[in-house]
Amino acid sequence: MTEAEIKKIVAETVVETLIRLGVDASNPIEVQKDFQHLRAWRNSIGTVQKQSLVTAVGVLTIGGLGLIWLAITKGGG
Repeated sequence: MTEAEIKKIVAETVVETLIRLGVDASNPIEVQKDFQHLRAWRNSIGTVQKQSLVTAVGVLTIGGLGLIWLAITKGGG
């Protein structure tokens, strides 16, 4: 087998694999845009998760402080 034949086989295999994965290998710019969109989506999901955690901790902290304040004001009276 020549090097050109090997390269052709590898190229065809890669294209076939991408097609089976649902990637249109004939338009690489669109594929890159799709992956950029997926990365942006993943990053935004990570940001939402972090913000949700901060909000949950804040709500629990305020609730706990409210219970302490309620116990102090009702208990002393």
